[in-house]
Amino acid sequence: MSDSDSISFFVGMAAIAGAFLGIFVTALLSRASATSTLRQNWINSLREVLSKFLTHAEKWIDIPDKNSEEAYRAKIELIGYVHQAKLYLNEKEKNPKELMLKMEGLPEKYKNMEQASKSYQAEKHEISSLMQDILKEEWNRVRDGEILWSVNNFFKSRGLPNWFHISRIRMFWLSLLILSIWLIYEYFSCGATT
Repeated sequence: MSDSDSISFFVGMAAIAGAFLGIFVTALLSRASATSTLRQNWINSLREVLSKFLTHAEKWIDIPDKNSEEAYRAKIELIGYVHQAKLYLNEKEKNPKELMLKMEGLPEKYKNMEQASKSYQAEKHEISSLMQDILKEEWNRVRDGEILWSVNNFFKSRGLPNWFHISRIRMFWLSLLILSIWLIYEYFSCGATT
């Protein structure tokens, strides 16, 4: 096989490999985009359920006679939102587990309490803060994509500082920096050999 045949063969193989790589990357990006859209819809649905829970908890707590028909209906509606939230959240994760415990215990906790509305205001802040943390974490997952989110969670579990967070923008600038350093190195190493 002559040199020109070898070069043609390698060029052909590189073109085929590039085509397959392009198909693979396109499939990955398409899947990531679909997953991101689905997760964003999931976040919006969860946000709506959590908001309704907070509104109905306030309504239930403000009913003075907890033994009335009105209180019973409000409690059932509140429990319905608790069950909806449980279907959205993962009980194995720390924040969702803590949130679900607070949400489930709320109707019984304030059932016979004097000045329940006052006591609930402090707990409402804790519950809404947990809700915001969960939604923020899920938004970060959408923003970063599954791979970067997993890498960042790994770094977070190792106790690395927040400035070590990897984002798509940081990856771009890091890649550009590495490429620039490599090009400068190649330029000066070629200049040194000539």
